[in-house]
Order: sequence, then structure tokens, then C-alpha cells
Amino acid sequence: MRFSVKNHLVTFSIIILAWQVVSYLQVINPMFLPSPYETLKEGFELIRNKTIILDLLHSMKRAVNGVAIAIVVGIPIGLIIGYYDNVYKYLDFLFDFLRSVPPIITFPLALLIFGVGEASRVAVIVFGCTTIMILNTSVGVHNSSKMRVNVAKIMGARPYQIFFRVIIFDAMPQIFAGIRVVFSLGIIIGIVTEMVVGTTYGLGSRAVYAQISYNTAELYVTIILIGMVGMCLNKSISFIENRLVHWKN
Repeated sequence: MRFSVKNHLVTFSIIILAWQVVSYLQVINPMFLPSPYETLKEGFELIRNKTIILDLLHSMKRAVNGVAIAIVVGIPIGLIIGYYDNVYKYLDFLFDFLRSVPPIITFPLALLIFGVGEASRVAVIVFGCTTIMILNTSVGVHNSSKMRVNVAKIMGARPYQIFFRVIIFDAMPQIFAGIRVVFSLGIIIGIVTEMVVGTTYGLGSRAVYAQISYNTAELYVTIILIGMVGMCLNKSISFIENRLVHWKN
């Protein structure tokens, strides 16, 4: 773990150093690439004013609400579809089709149904993330170890015992993989919807306003913050997965 943190710090330092050199030599127009100091200064100012904190909280609220609904709806449906082979075979193509539809393309439809507001943004996140959760869960259940299932049958386990004590545990690594994907996807979809139709608060809207006002330092701060939030979420979910699904390796 220490070695990993050390590597990350070295990589981060190299990136900052390269950024500083390119900025100092003005290889790229300073309007398009501000220095690390200018970017950091802008970031501290945005934090001091609490404006970017409000944007972050609103963006995360939309993403978490949509992802939570997708998890609650997607996992049970995926468990049922994956458990019954015939259902899995008949519906597999449908979810492949839905997965191929970019979620953001449904935003105009969501605006027509729910209007310009929070509901339409959350609805798009739910659509994109639920499909991923159903697919990952159903694949995990469908590909569960047949040997362990047969052993459980030989030992006299009932169908519901096999389902809850064997199959679900086999599917857990795939389910957590889906959770990691949908959290990242939920943030992406939420921010894109904020960029398409602006909101009072949101990191997507802040990025657009920074671009319109040619405030590239603020734009870089927003981009970096989004990346850091996504990275922290992914690391947190991986940590929880390693603790809960310790048998996956």
C-alpha cells in the first residue's frame, strides 16, 4: 500500500513539474494552459467562496440519487433474469440493445416527460445505470459455478438456499464491478446534462460558464475536481469490495 501511494505521489509530482515547465516556457498559449500556481490560486478562491463546493454537492446529489435507484432496481431484476436460463436467453438481446443506446440521447425525451428540473437529469442517470446493473448482475448469476450448485444439491440444499448461499455470493464480484461502473457513469451523465441545459448549481454548468468567460483556470479546477471525485469514489468502492467480497481472488 505504501509503495502504491509513493508511486502515485511520484507520478503526480512529475505531471505537475511537466505542467509548470510547459507553462513557464509558454509552449501553449497561457490563456489555454494557465500555470499550476494560477490554477491552485483559483481553486482556493472558489473553495473560500464556497461556490464550487455547492456545485459539487448538487452534482453529487444528482449522481448518487440516480445511481441509488439504479442499484435498488437493477440488482433484483438482474438476479431474477440470471437465475432463469430461458429468461436470460430471451432478454439478453434487449439489454444489449439498451446498453448500446447512449444515455444522454434520452435527455431530450426526459425533458419532455419530466420538464426542465432535477427529475429529468436523475431519470437519464437511472436509465443509463440501471441497464448496466441489470447486465452485470445477470451475467454474474448466470456464470455462477455449476459445480458448487451441484454440490449444494447433493448435500440436500433447497433451491432458495442454493440461490441465497451459493449463487448470490458467486455473483457478488460482478455486481460490485457494475457498481463501480455506474458510479462513474452516473457522474458523467449528470455533468453532461448540466452542460446541455444549465442549472443554478452544478460542476457541468460551472465548466460551461468558465468556458464562456474564458476563465481557463476555473475550467481546469473544475476538471481536476471531477477527476479527483471519480477517483476517490472508485477507490472507496474497491476498498469496500475487498473487505466484503474477500473470496473473489
